[in-house]
Amino acid sequence: MNPKLVILGIQTILKIICEKIIIKNINIINKSNNFNGKIDELHIRAESIIFNKINISNLDIYIRDIFLRFQFYKKKFLINNCIADVHMRLSKDNINRTIHNKKWNRLKTSIESFISMSFQSIDINKNSIYFINSDGFTKSETFYTLEYEKHNISLVNNNNQEKLPILNDKNIIINNLVFSKSYIGIQLTSKIMIN
Repeated sequence: MNPKLVILGIQTILKIICEKIIIKNINIINKSNNFNGKIDELHIRAESIIFNKINISNLDIYIRDIFLRFQFYKKKFLINNCIADVHMRLSKDNINRTIHNKKWNRLKTSIESFISMSFQSIDINKNSIYFINSDGFTKSETFYTLEYEKHNISLVNNNNQEKLPILNDKNIIINNLVFSKSYIGIQLTSKIMIN
């Protein structure tokens, strides 16, 4: 199988499964010169992504030991179970656009119930999340952070330490979560299978 054909197939898959994506680079590393459907390492860099109505600024995906099959009669790639290390950045604008999408109404409602106020946007400042109401004000004495465990991420009230689970997925392992002034960085490991 030609590596250029594989890169084209991966680009096509990404453009099908994402509502929007700008692919910056796809790099394939094979230890042997024989390319028989196995890829030793695959690195994908992308930006300005919308996947499953989630807005993402930057995305780096590292996948090892991928087995690709191409079904010529269906003209599609099949990717068997493989593990991906994913590094993503979510800016406050990404989070605001995501949380106001109709698909995520239940999450927004759960957060509003948890924080006891309706909000129009969030702000990220000093490793904390602030919720801003329609008048542009926030309860300045109440701020929130994110906490992660193996399979979930929770919103935590820093006053009383109450938690609201906002992500819980057994197929994902959260490795790290980092706050910056302008974004939240998440590192995770996930199984990937595309049929």
